[in-house]
Amino acid sequence: RGCVIVHRSHPAIFGILPVGEDEADTGFQWDPESKVFTVVNGNSFPSFTYVTFSRTQVSGRDETLFEAGSTRSETGEEYMATTFVVVADPHTAVRLGRVQVDPTVRKGRQSNFFAIELEQLHPPSLPGRLPEVDEGFCFPLPSLQGPYLCTQGVGGHLTHFFPESYHAIDFRCDQHTPVLCLGDGIVKEVAESHKCGGIHAANLACWNSVTVILESGYVVDYLHTLPGSAKFRAGDLVRRGQVLCES
Repeated sequence: RGCVIVHRSHPAIFGILPVGEDEADTGFQWDPESKVFTVVNGNSFPSFTYVTFSRTQVSGRDETLFEAGSTRSETGEEYMATTFVVVADPHTAVRLGRVQVDPTVRKGRQSNFFAIELEQLHPPSLPGRLPEVDEGFCFPLPSLQGPYLCTQGVGGHLTHFFPESYHAIDFRCDQHTPVLCLGDGIVKEVAESHKCGGIHAANLACWNSVTVILESGYVVDYLHTLPGSAKFRAGDLVRRGQVLCES
């Protein structure tokens, strides 16, 4: 809930317009007359951004409100927000939705708007040579907590459409679900300092994780894990099926 995926189009937004090379700067605009918020890609290449409106209602072209979802800050504060995942073609303006007050104007210490600056969208790629394995990999999942819904697969349009995360796989599960090791290897890194969560774009790269280097040479990152739940430390040997941490 609360995420609106606008990969070059969406039926509820106000539309997409072409912009000339000299007509507009790349960035974010709010029209005080129409109240429409727009993402402008003045670049000569496809770009993407994540835009979050907190505690603010955003309506589409038929005046229907975009659904909000829950998010949580590092301090534990929970509130409602709407996040747009935008991919824009070169020299286009994506007119997202109507916001009654300029969201980019900060009032006091609280900001109801956050956006990642537009970045170039690169196509996914693979290294020239991958480690050879005798057989494929299969995620071991705890049977008592299943079944598990795969909410986003390879190349998913929510967060898996750029090279760094293209091959990630997301599963929906309850909190405290055991996270099992994919194969034999050694723990490379454990990071579990974050308490934030939810759909806010500022949380996009703030995750807890356990990273394992498998004997085959592949590296597996287990992300969005419960802080303080890691069972191993960096340098520890692990075996397939062992509990690494909790979700």
